Amino acid sequence: MATDPSSLRLIGAILTILIGCMTLFFTRRNDKLEWNERLAAHLISWILIAKGIGNTAADYTIRYLAENGPVSQGVWQLGLGTSWMLDSIFGIGLMCLALVFPLPLLRTEKHAKVAFGFLIGFLVLRVAAQLLGYGVTLIQLPGLPYVSSGLIWGSVYVKFRLMDEARAEESSRNIANVAGMLLLFHAGHVWFMWPGMLLQAEYFYLIEMYGTITSMSVDLLWQSAYTLLIAVGLFMCGVEVYQWTKGRAEILTYILVGYFSIGLVGYPILTNEVAFWQEAGNQNLATIWTGLTTSMHFNMMRPVVMMYVILRYGLFDTSEEMKPKAKLMVIILIVIATSALLELVQALVPMNEMFSAAALGVLVAFGIGWEERSFERLLNASKQMRKGLDARWFPEFPIERKFFFRFDRFMAIVLLFFILIAFVQWQTNAWYDMLLLDRGSSWRARG
Repeated sequence: MATDPSSLRLIGAILTILIGCMTLFFTRRNDKLEWNERLAAHLISWILIAKGIGNTAADYTIRYLAENGPVSQGVWQLGLGTSWMLDSIFGIGLMCLALVFPLPLLRTEKHAKVAFGFLIGFLVLRVAAQLLGYGVTLIQLPGLPYVSSGLIWGSVYVKFRLMDEARAEESSRNIANVAGMLLLFHAGHVWFMWPGMLLQAEYFYLIEMYGTITSMSVDLLWQSAYTLLIAVGLFMCGVEVYQWTKGRAEILTYILVGYFSIGLVGYPILTNEVAFWQEAGNQNLATIWTGLTTSMHFNMMRPVVMMYVILRYGLFDTSEEMKPKAKLMVIILIVIATSALLELVQALVPMNEMFSAAALGVLVAFGIGWEERSFERLLNASKQMRKGLDARWFPEFPIERKFFFRFDRFMAIVLLFFILIAFVQWQTNAWYDMLLLDRGSSWRARG
């Protein structure tokens, strides 16, 4: 059932991988992008591909451990290793993305070399810690991507959302919306937990998905990052409410108000009964609620939000020649998402197979009809993010197109190499030794 987080993880992983591959395909054919937009599009592609594969591996690991436990030489180690290694690509990729999009924070070529050199070194450090058998430790700074993206995108959002300059109104609004949407993509599942953070409820301290395989110090660092994200989100929500009163509401206004309102409604539900959003559990109210909120965002809304940013702000080629292919891909995504929606309804309201098939046909037809109008509306919307702003906000870097093709090959090699590392860890029983026997405890499936 779709309220079973396993179903949502698999459907969300398919959507994420498809959107990543689609973005890469169309971006490589777009000659109209500025250097930071092109780099952002390539980063987004590999971020989504890595996250989709990692979520698939995490899903298999959770289900395997729930059924068999942490057995020695178990294939669960391959899934856990793959999930953790690819999550490093996801996190560090988002840190790189925050430095260049929607606003390039790197002012000179030297700044770019120092920043990206640091992040590559950080990635190497994480890999080295894994190969040396340290597992998930403080030295890997697991909460750093949340902190950096929260501070950077939050600051960009506030600066341009509150900018009061008529000639730059269109550009500043778009920049603020992109920054807010990207932060929503990264932190939306955490924002549902804001009442639990403020009131120190137990369910807030059970957000992270690695369970008892991490130490208390690592969990504390993770929770500190989540606390910062919630603080940034609450401030953004306050800014949007203020803009709403001024008649300047955006789609982000309704999303943020909706997310934080849903989080408030969920507080009495989750304080009475603990539900682990990333794992399967009994079909009680708390489990259904987390399936429809936190798990839904983490697995399903993330690819949808990123798809909106990609389409709305023209990161891939939407010329007349490429439009039919783009529409075909969007229809495929709508069919997948519509099927997931139907499963959610079916899980809450049982129905027979004939009715389910008929309902799926109606929903798909409605979705495809909606796609045609929405697709054209997104393509025709304003994508301007430079008009009226001082040119100093957008430093230029002479990056040749061949750099991006080399970057794609490099990322493909890194992704395969990380999966190879996870395979070696499985064959050498590394996760079992360093995270179970050495700690004198057992990994428990929550649910």
